Amino acid sequence: MYFSQITALILTLSTLTTSLPTPDLVSSSISLPHTLRSSIAQPNPLYPRNDTGVIDVARAGGVLNSAAAAEANIRDDTATRAFSSASIKSSDGQCLFVDPTAGDFRENLIPVTLKACDGSTEQQFDLITKGKHNQEEGSVLVVSAATQGCLNFDPRRAAGDQVIIFSCGGRADGEGQQTDSQLFAFKAGETTLPLSLTNGGDSTCLIPDGGKLGSATCNGDASQQFTIG
Repeated sequence: MYFSQITALILTLSTLTTSLPTPDLVSSSISLPHTLRSSIAQPNPLYPRNDTGVIDVARAGGVLNSAAAAEANIRDDTATRAFSSASIKSSDGQCLFVDPTAGDFRENLIPVTLKACDGSTEQQFDLITKGKHNQEEGSVLVVSAATQGCLNFDPRRAAGDQVIIFSCGGRADGEGQQTDSQLFAFKAGETTLPLSLTNGGDSTCLIPDGGKLGSATCNGDASQQFTIG
């Protein structure tokens, strides 16, 4: 008698256990900043992990600091966007490409390269005509969809490493407001244009240069034109 009662109790407990809901630790309905997603134990092609489970970066720090990167690259949801998640193509049909792991621990100092267009997040950009980091009429910020950092030209850096993705506003920690090194001349409605820098007096243009973006004196040549979208 006791044996049958114990058996029935075990069966009841087993049924209750298997009917309990499985905790959903990573809900697909929760939207997280891109840099925080990398801290969750799930595959992310933008952030490949090494054998020890951390995300290596090419420059200062050696390892991605997700919290610091999130603080340095906050999306401006109040900004006016002329284009969202658009590709930027050079005159020979290649797309600007941003590798989030090619910079430092904050996702700053990322070189901008050119690759065959594939529609990936690394090749998508927002063009912001007004917002926290752009209050200049007739100018545009070029913001990476992969990192939320801005296309930046710094002539103080070594040749071949002057065009980078950097925290919008020009401060590494994300506290900057606006910098001319990230503002490009822009007219509403245009889809083909030179990337002409306001901090170069509109005389410095970004150009394809050996597989990455470089700079040269603006001359109106077709090779200096880029197409949006």
